[in-house]
Amino acid sequence: MLQMHRNAQQSSVVAFFRRLGYHYRPGDHMPVPLNPGKYREPSIFQPRDFLGYMKKTGHLKDDEKAPEAVILSYQKSLFDFVVKHHPVRFHTGYFKDHLAYLEETGGRVAIVGRFGIGAPAAAAMLEELIAWGVSSFVSIGTAGGLIKGLNPGAVVLCTGALRDEGVSYHYLPGGGAALPDETLSDALRAAFDSAGVPYRPGITWTTDSLYRETQLELDSVIELGAITVEMESSALFAVARYRETPIAACFTISDSLAELEWKPEFLSKDTNAGLEKLYMAAVDALRAQQ
Repeated sequence: MLQMHRNAQQSSVVAFFRRLGYHYRPGDHMPVPLNPGKYREPSIFQPRDFLGYMKKTGHLKDDEKAPEAVILSYQKSLFDFVVKHHPVRFHTGYFKDHLAYLEETGGRVAIVGRFGIGAPAAAAMLEELIAWGVSSFVSIGTAGGLIKGLNPGAVVLCTGALRDEGVSYHYLPGGGAALPDETLSDALRAAFDSAGVPYRPGITWTTDSLYRETQLELDSVIELGAITVEMESSALFAVARYRETPIAACFTISDSLAELEWKPEFLSKDTNAGLEKLYMAAVDALRAQQ
């Protein structure tokens, strides 16, 4: 009886994919997204609908305006450092505890953090901030080094992201890489140069599975030009392109897989110093765009 049920399920799956034009057989890889026709369809509900609900329920007030620009951060240590050592004002509504207006910019730039890591969390936050009215973004955080010579605390300016996560494929059709905004990336370059911060431009590999990175994958992404690995960039670039909003990204090296052995340095002084350099450059780059 159980086998009959399984056979019926497989038949239903095969029929579904045939309707989509796929010659699917049990055991084949399922495409992402399941229905590529979605790119021609509008979303049933939008981030602005959710924010409207937040306003209706009193969790997002009209008198707290969105900042013009946001720095997205993922390391709690960096967020805590900023709010401790820089004058900030926290948002008091829906983004409470996650968004701090930077007083040194007159509140025009804010830092957002403590919302989690990975593509889904970052993409959802980006969507809501865009819908709220934020007009430009810089994503800063740690990344693993894939090649020798990228030591802890080294700074990398992201020039593209290999799409090995699931979120980006719900925004853009299949493709090898997602790209940051060129103008905003140039502003980051200028900020690093002005501060005398050495940096290396390069492609990153964005993956959902930090505990399933294999030598086979490393060899292939390095061949494609990747020098770092992290979990957010390609999704962020895809969302930003879909929403026609500029975003750039930069990283500091926190660990290494260059010798096919994991070497963590997340808590080192060099890594923390690298994060602080990213923050200062992001502030300068976003201010220059206003």
